[in-house]
Amino acid sequence: MRYAATSSAPHIHPAAQWRHAAPNLDKLVLYMSCDGAVEVGIRGWQPGKASFHSQRDIFCFFSTGRGVFLRDTGESIPVVPGTAVHFKQGWRGVVEVGEPLEASYMTCDGGSADQTPVLRDVLAAGPLRDWGATPTMIAGTSQMAGILLSREPNGRVESGIWTCTPGIWQCEVTSDEYCHFLEGSCTYTHESGEHIDIEPDTLAFFPRGWKGPCEVRRTMRKVYMIR
Repeated sequence: MRYAATSSAPHIHPAAQWRHAAPNLDKLVLYMSCDGAVEVGIRGWQPGKASFHSQRDIFCFFSTGRGVFLRDTGESIPVVPGTAVHFKQGWRGVVEVGEPLEASYMTCDGGSADQTPVLRDVLAAGPLRDWGATPTMIAGTSQMAGILLSREPNGRVESGIWTCTPGIWQCEVTSDEYCHFLEGSCTYTHESGEHIDIEPDTLAFFPRGWKGPCEVRRTMRKVYMIR
């Protein structure tokens, strides 16, 4: 397992082995902002029933287990591996866990919604919308596509699926971003010279202002949340 909490972009690979870095705990915090407004990590739920409340938006990508989130409005959200859920600010209810659940997550200030945005089977989800070529190419022509799951009216707090074909391009992160990479292979090189190798099941947090080239060797697919 590679666990780099002090990296320019904190990351862990494979995320499935997170308990090696947090033995006997139900949560691993990969990143937390100084004011606590942004948190990225991995958490688990044991079988049984527990309350689940969200003062901020929480995006969760479920990698193992089985359960149902029951909102106090009557909404029911069953989750299995491959389910992504964007719990909106003010979400209140319970989770009934049938088999131990694990999910990577990001929390940040967002907004309320009557219906909870959900994506199922994210590896096969489609059709993907063409998002055009990466505008900062260095070599090749990387094409982007994806699915927008949720976005606030002011254009902030966005989540969904992103894909990118091979090529080398300059990455300039303009908003804090959670990324759980599911397919492909690439290397991000920070302007400091640090190399961050990305393979399937890498969870990473790229802070606003991160800069450096990205070399995509095999088409990438990730779930993401930006604020």
